[in-house]
This record gives sequence, C-alpha cells and structure tokens, in this order.
Amino acid sequence: MIITKIERQKKNRQRFSIFVDEKYAFSVSEDVYVRYVLHTGQSLTDEEREQIEYSEMESSVKRIALRYRSYRPRSAKEISDYLHKKEFDERFVQQALQYLQENNLLNDAEYARMFCRDKMMLRPVGKLTMKQLLMKKGIDRTTIDAILSEYFTTESETALALKEGERKYKRITSLPTLTKKKRIYEHLLRRGYDSSLSGKIASQLVKE
Repeated sequence: MIITKIERQKKNRQRFSIFVDEKYAFSVSEDVYVRYVLHTGQSLTDEEREQIEYSEMESSVKRIALRYRSYRPRSAKEISDYLHKKEFDERFVQQALQYLQENNLLNDAEYARMFCRDKMMLRPVGKLTMKQLLMKKGIDRTTIDAILSEYFTTESETALALKEGERKYKRITSLPTLTKKKRIYEHLLRRGYDSSLSGKIASQLVKE
C-alpha cells in the first residue's frame, strides 16, 4: 500500500488525513506524523500501518487524559475511570497513567494532601469522613493513613468537633435538653467524628 496524499485537517490543524492508494485510510496527530516521517509515495506494510495506528491510539488516549487532568488535579482512579468509560483498552489507559506520572501530573499522595487541605478550609469534617472521601477517590489505605496523620491529632480533631458542635447548638437552643444532646451527637457522627468524641462534645455543650 502506498501513501498517495496527506492533508492537514481544516477543523483541527494539528491532525492529518492519510490517503492510501487514493482512498482515505486513517488520520494521525502531528506528533505521530512527525515520528513516522509520513510522506506521499511512502510504502507501508500491514505491520507498519498497524504500528502507526497503535501509536495514534496511544497518543490520543494520553491527550484525552491530559485534557481531563488539566481542569483540576485528579487521582489515578478518577482518570482511570474516566478513560474506561470511554471504552479505551486497558493497555492504553495504563500507558496514559504512566505518562502523567512521569511528567509529575499524577501523584495520589499530593492529590490526597491537597484534597484534605481544601476540604478542611471550606468545611471541616472528622477523620472518619475524610477517610471515606479519600477511599472513594481511589487513594490506597497506606497513603490515606499517612495523610490523615498530618491533618488530624487528638487535639485538633477535638477542637474541630467542638466548633462544629457549637455551630449546631446555636440552631437548636429552644429544644429540650435531651433532644439537643441527641441532635448534636448525631450531627457530629454524620460529620465523621467517632462516637466517643461525639458523645463527649454533646455532653460538654448540653448540661443536664
């Protein structure tokens, strides 16, 4: 098979349409075009064409992953799930993840650290909730434990729970004593504080 024409696409100037034996055959990105030094009159074997199309798919998946990552930091699981939803083959997904990691654009530990920092600045939660949120992002347990140890100590979590409990208390001051204590306790549980700390804060804020 012979490449008989190469055209730069009008809608995407970084892509080229490749014509083989006078018929449109496939398109490639500029980097693949340059990598294989494609030119008119070039003879291609079936194996060479297959390699070019493989490289184009690999390049395409990397670009899609890079664009998805460019909107905001992502975890490896988020990017993997996104690419799988587009039904890309697993080998291309893994190559894209490796590409991002090698270019310092994908680091689950740094992502988890940033996620914790931002969450605690906007609306703090307890350690249990933070752990659940990070697990949903696909962060491994070892990394989660390490990051949580940076953001939560017994003293800091107690202070956070007290502040959250006080915020809740101000909204329910007219309720009966036991009801107030129950509401604060349940609220703190929902915010990710363990039962022992939640009960302690509820009792501290609502005197019998």
